[in-house]
Amino acid sequence: MKKIIIIFILILSIFSFSNIFSYTVGIAVSGALFPYFGVCYNIDSIQIGGSLGFILEPDKKNPEQWNYLFSPALNVDYFITKNLSIGLNSRILIVVPYQYEQLYLSGIGVKYGFPLNNNKINLSLSGNFVLPISAGERTWEKDRELYIPIPFLQGEYEF
Repeated sequence: MKKIIIIFILILSIFSFSNIFSYTVGIAVSGALFPYFGVCYNIDSIQIGGSLGFILEPDKKNPEQWNYLFSPALNVDYFITKNLSIGLNSRILIVVPYQYEQLYLSGIGVKYGFPLNNNKINLSLSGNFVLPISAGERTWEKDRELYIPIPFLQGEYEF
């Protein structure tokens, strides 16, 4: 009986908060093409969200081995107009079997949403900077051009 009550409360909560949350499915391009999915919490003109991207690719050093890359990300967007927003984002790039070193990125971006019935198709462009943590320390040690952001182009369907 307790399980039924808990399931009923969860279903009721999902339907009552369904207009506050939105869900995204998209593709990000930055050196590699990887799909992702995400959840966003919408408050007036602010959207707070998280996503998880993933891809499988062969290892360049050992072609018989496959690498699994996944990229969790957090976004905070402020809507200037109904469809145009600016935002901050942070993401981590993790490659398994090299998961002991992650690449941490943080940056800013702009997103525009094209209305489609009650949903949207969003296009966004962001520039992310490498943070000097974990795998990023080597980048900072080699005197590379640190002030050039890594571009991320994203296309997503928000429902």
